[in-house]
Parts: sequence; structure tokens; C-alpha cells
Amino acid sequence: MPAFLPITIYLDRNATVVKTIADAAKALEQPWPYVGRQGRLKAIRLIQECMAGHCSQQAAFDAFKAAAMEQGLLR
Repeated sequence: MPAFLPITIYLDRNATVVKTIADAAKALEQPWPYVGRQGRLKAIRLIQECMAGHCSQQAAFDAFKAAAMEQGLLR
């Protein structure tokens, strides 16, 4: 899977670097402040679709980044 421009999110004060779809999937498995927020749920769905070959990697990564921004995890 291609790497994207890395982003760093902070979950429970721990920095996590995300640069691939696999990294994003792994980060989404961690406890997020608001697990039921629409942006996070959309990111999970798009990453699953991407891994199944039904969605572009760029769209899935963008959804992940938007979810992280929505929850204030980017700094």
C-alpha cells in the first residue's frame, strides 16, 4: 500500500504516526475520545471498503484525517 504524507495523531497523549491505510486501520482500533462520531464511523467504513478494493486509498485516508480533525487529535 502506498504511503501518504504522514500525519501524527494523539490518542490518550500518545503520538501515533499514520502514513498508510494499514496504519489508519490500526489507529482506528485504539480508544478514541468519541467512538460513535459520524466521522470516525465513516473512516472505519471507507478503510474497510478500501482494503476490500471497493474504495480508493486516497478517499479512505482523507476520511481518516477528517475524523481525526473532527475529534481534535491532530496537532
